[in-house]
Amino acid sequence: MINHNLRCCPRVQKRSLVSASESLSNAFDPKRNAVAFLRFALAALVIISHCYPLGGFGKDPLEAITGGRQSLAALAVAMFFVLSGFLIARSGANSLSVGRFVWHRVLRIFPGYWVCLIVCGFLIAPFVWRLQHGVFLPLFSTPDAPQKFVWNNLLLFHHTERSIRGVMSIQPCSIGMLFGSNPHRYFVNGSLWTLPYEWFFYLCVASTVALRLASFRRRLLLAVFTILWGLHVFNWFSPTNFWRCFPYACFAEFLRLSVYFTAGSLCYLYRQEIVFRPWLIMVAVAALVASPFTGCFGLITPIAIPYVFLWLACKLPFHQFDVRGDFSYGLYIYAFPLQQVLAMLKVQTGGFGLFAIWSLTLTAIFAVLSFRFVESPSLRLKGAHLPSGRRLWKLLRVAAARQQKAFETKFAGAAEAD
Repeated sequence: MINHNLRCCPRVQKRSLVSASESLSNAFDPKRNAVAFLRFALAALVIISHCYPLGGFGKDPLEAITGGRQSLAALAVAMFFVLSGFLIARSGANSLSVGRFVWHRVLRIFPGYWVCLIVCGFLIAPFVWRLQHGVFLPLFSTPDAPQKFVWNNLLLFHHTERSIRGVMSIQPCSIGMLFGSNPHRYFVNGSLWTLPYEWFFYLCVASTVALRLASFRRRLLLAVFTILWGLHVFNWFSPTNFWRCFPYACFAEFLRLSVYFTAGSLCYLYRQEIVFRPWLIMVAVAALVASPFTGCFGLITPIAIPYVFLWLACKLPFHQFDVRGDFSYGLYIYAFPLQQVLAMLKVQTGGFGLFAIWSLTLTAIFAVLSFRFVESPSLRLKGAHLPSGRRLWKLLRVAAARQQKAFETKFAGAAEAD
């Protein structure tokens, strides 16, 4: 009898992923979670989804079901922003200073982004131009030359003909009218359009930290989310009337990403109150599966996706997935131009599977190189000593005074010479 009980003890102690109720605060362990795995999986899902339009295979499965209203890539981006909202809210709440918070965010986005622009402009574009025209140099004298592509997109908040005027871009410009014969013509890197929004949300979180809104930011953010969700539902069920009320380019995209980022941030702020219960998880999953077929996708997803996705981040047993590096960012920013190159080389004629395998493999190589030689060295600078705002202002004033004195000395010398 004793031996029998001892043998059964491990079975009694072993629990399934949904065997008990617990709060998000208790379920999320900052050191043991599946965040890195989910980021990698979402980046891979974006690549698979983009294989359909870039390879000329039509709409992806979700896009076909929703009549073009939603794609797998858009769904993956939504989950990216949920996760980003949760983690950035946590980072902002625990940050020692606003300057340190912004510095960390700069290191996470800009070094990899800048190198990606250079690779697109000065490696991929000349390679494609050479294949198409047999020469290199004329590319750099075209109206949309590589150097202009890099310069115009350098600070994220660039503006093109498809922009929210003077605010941010939906699409970085083309280079030399490349990829004109591709199924998805002229676009060099269509994945970069989300980064200005991401950076904008980082600055919003930094502002709340700077203004010390901790005393009422939960209720404030809940009110903001309710308004954004209502507008998002309005756009989903009546896009024509929504456009009449808000006739602004990119506003719908901005609204959609705002809803998911705010939802993720709200989950962090209410992590003590959010409880994972088995029946709620099953209801949320069932609602997500049924929503594309019922036409309620835009209504349900801003609520159900954060709940299910964060539960997966807490419960999936992939805690050491990024032990050799986090390659998700590189996968995301390099996939699109590399897939365009593969499409130009007609790899898609071998079928969807071959095009997808080549896309994932080639992008993975660039992602590993990006992390090893750009992202990881940049992230090591997180602990660098930063001057305070007052100290930085003093340094700028001293530099300006020296510049002014040098100018006056040079001007006086020129006057004496005359």
